[in-house]
Amino acid sequence: MKVLVIGGGGYVGSVLVEELLERGYAVKVFDRLYYGEDGIKHIKEKIELIVGDMRAMEPSVLEGVDAVINVGGLSNDPTAEYNPKANYEMNALATEHTAKLCRKLGIKRYIYASSCSIYDFGVVDPDKDILANENTPVNPKAAYSVSKYDGERRLLKLVDNDFSPVILRKGTVFGFSPRMRYDLVVNTFVKDALSKGVITVFYGGEMWRPLVGVRDVARCYIACLEADEEKIKGQIFNLVFKNFRISELALRVREALR
Repeated sequence: MKVLVIGGGGYVGSVLVEELLERGYAVKVFDRLYYGEDGIKHIKEKIELIVGDMRAMEPSVLEGVDAVINVGGLSNDPTAEYNPKANYEMNALATEHTAKLCRKLGIKRYIYASSCSIYDFGVVDPDKDILANENTPVNPKAAYSVSKYDGERRLLKLVDNDFSPVILRKGTVFGFSPRMRYDLVVNTFVKDALSKGVITVFYGGEMWRPLVGVRDVARCYIACLEADEEKIKGQIFNLVFKNFRISELALRVREALR
């Protein structure tokens, strides 16, 4: 079985590609490689790599592909706010574009990396914290969360007997990746603790973060790839390990590094 990973050179994508290869899948990676190919250089000879922009992906990219996992696009608020137009094009419009190509070519399984940020409750009253599930009303506000939610809606409109997408709203990811990111809270805390000897917490650390390990994320995508169609078709799943306050995370990182 050949799997196309859109964004396979990124933080989550490079770990996902490793996991797919370990399970015996043939892997094709489609990525702009904006940050270079460090994330996949150690496995480059084991994959088929196509460098390109998902907004203009051609049908030929899908030749021989049996399933698609889309972890591409812009992945945080700062980059989304810096260029809202590109953010929306990649996270929403390109999701629809690549999904339509899959449906047209008879590729049924399409896994979309969305985000728990679409719930966007913010910090209001700590005594009125809401534990969200997949049926909780969403409240996207920022450019990133709006684009992810619109990507979801566009994707779900394409569901039919011949197309079975599934959406995973992942929490804040942490952990080592060949294409490392240090703008994610746990990774930032570890980096700062090791390099500066200091962990900085803002606003009293009252904010909640739903965390999930990067390798767990990759394995969940593969689980959706392998699941029975009727269990995942058109479904939305939150992908989270546990909820933590920022202040608790800082304390846990401090203790772990002592």
